[in-house]
Amino acid sequence: MLSLAALLLTACSGEKKSEVEYALPDTFCGAQIGKDAIKPFFPPGSKLTKTGDALVNGEYASGCDYAVDNKKTLLVSNFFHSDAPTARDIAEKRATAYGDGDTKVTVDSSGDVALYSRGAVAVEACPGYPSDADGLPRKSFSVEILTYYPKDLSKSEKALTQLVNQLVPVVKKANGC
Repeated sequence: MLSLAALLLTACSGEKKSEVEYALPDTFCGAQIGKDAIKPFFPPGSKLTKTGDALVNGEYASGCDYAVDNKKTLLVSNFFHSDAPTARDIAEKRATAYGDGDTKVTVDSSGDVALYSRGAVAVEACPGYPSDADGLPRKSFSVEILTYYPKDLSKSEKALTQLVNQLVPVVKKANGC
């Protein structure tokens, strides 16, 4: 009788899984980044799917998306720019579009990384990079991360800043900047 009650309690308790049952990716959108750097942004669940391209493929815009149990988790992008926008400029636009009403932007002391309520943006110069097939010049690039986990990023700001900072040199080197 006790084991039946325990079985029923186990079967009926909590709808959400509290563990990560999937393997974290070996590369993060094609970039060699340690799993510890990305772990805080992957929620509990059983199935991880990835769509999109590598950040390091030389395209004018590239990136990939991750979903856990078919729910958007992370969107990671690389964009080349024909001008030199600041991280704040881009983050303000992203905060308006994705910030869930929170348009606050915080810029790190270097000015190269800006955080908003759902993500981070880093900007790096890429002078002299050849124009793409359409003749668009590439003077700088940005690496952007939009995350849906955790719900409150305020405790993960340092980890998010470190992650975007790790991606910048990888993208820079791969694209010959």
